[in-house]
Amino acid sequence: MIYRNFQAVHDCKFPFVFIFLFTFSACFMHYTMEIPPNQIQDGKENNIVKKQLPIKLRINRSNLPKSITINIIAEILKPRRDRPTHPQISYESNENYIENYYSAEILSKFKMDERFINHPESNILVEINPLPEKIEFNNDFMLISFYSLFMIPLKKSSYGNITFKLIDLNQKETIKVYTYQIDHTTFQGVSMFLFSPFIPLFSDYIDHSSNERTFSIMRRAYEAFNRDMIYDLSRDPKLLERFYINDSPNYSLQVMMANQENEFQSLFHSSMESALISKGFQIFEVDGSNSSKTKIDRMISIENLSYERKGNGNQTISDIKYDAICMDSKSDKIFWKQTVTFKPNQKVLSDVDTIQNSVQELFNLLSQNGDI
Repeated sequence: MIYRNFQAVHDCKFPFVFIFLFTFSACFMHYTMEIPPNQIQDGKENNIVKKQLPIKLRINRSNLPKSITINIIAEILKPRRDRPTHPQISYESNENYIENYYSAEILSKFKMDERFINHPESNILVEINPLPEKIEFNNDFMLISFYSLFMIPLKKSSYGNITFKLIDLNQKETIKVYTYQIDHTTFQGVSMFLFSPFIPLFSDYIDHSSNERTFSIMRRAYEAFNRDMIYDLSRDPKLLERFYINDSPNYSLQVMMANQENEFQSLFHSSMESALISKGFQIFEVDGSNSSKTKIDRMISIENLSYERKGNGNQTISDIKYDAICMDSKSDKIFWKQTVTFKPNQKVLSDVDTIQNSVQELFNLLSQNGDI
């Protein structure tokens, strides 16, 4: 009976009702449960040496799934013959749930933590390996939520795990592995529209959004890893000794444009050079003499640099494209290669700001891949 009533309401001729419900129910609150420590801790203060820990970061996207298993749980209200074989979750929703486990938010958490420094010559690589596993969906809540005009929120849960590997790059070995189970819940409904914008003020692990995307999963994962790693470092001096920076090679920087414009090329070269220095690269100027060339260990070459402007006139830049290649100056061995296509999200940015943001995009990609 409830199912037939649901169908009758669904077939009614009042589309504005559904427009209203859709508008106010398209509001989500996300919560990720706290992750317990990997081991029993002694409760003593972590007397870690107060120095920055040099690391490189990598989010491993090689196992990125195309979809997640969807499970239906506890259907009581509907007759067995009316139960669908699977819930209706759109491709976009499925993709959002997957990307929650691969969010670059975790890179931001490392960068904002003064305890860590992301350096291109760090000996330790932190490799992050996410694995989203399943979504659980309760159809009974869908009906109850509908008849309450979405005041009672829909509930979906996602589960997975995230593994952090500490890799000694010089020794080429994995020295520590931390694995955490993720339990994340999404609530959707009119009540979320009313209350969820205020709830995140009291917790960093609750998000308010207009879709299934959230940062709360990666925040929880970072919190757990940071807590457990610092605990281990405070009790294992030999592990702490592995966090060091190798001798930094000398780099040269060359910028080549697809179409010649000296002013733009100069601005880009200046922004790239400043960014490289701030990231720990030792940039050495090459004046064309053999003596200066012999001091260069690695070359960074920006190739096929091009840009477009909005409209036909001399207006703001709409996008910037280029290839960045780092190679050994003597053997031509390529250390990393990255193609960047940057399109500003904001409608109006100065040329300088757009260029700086396009340079930062390169470092975001290199950091995500563990190249720097």
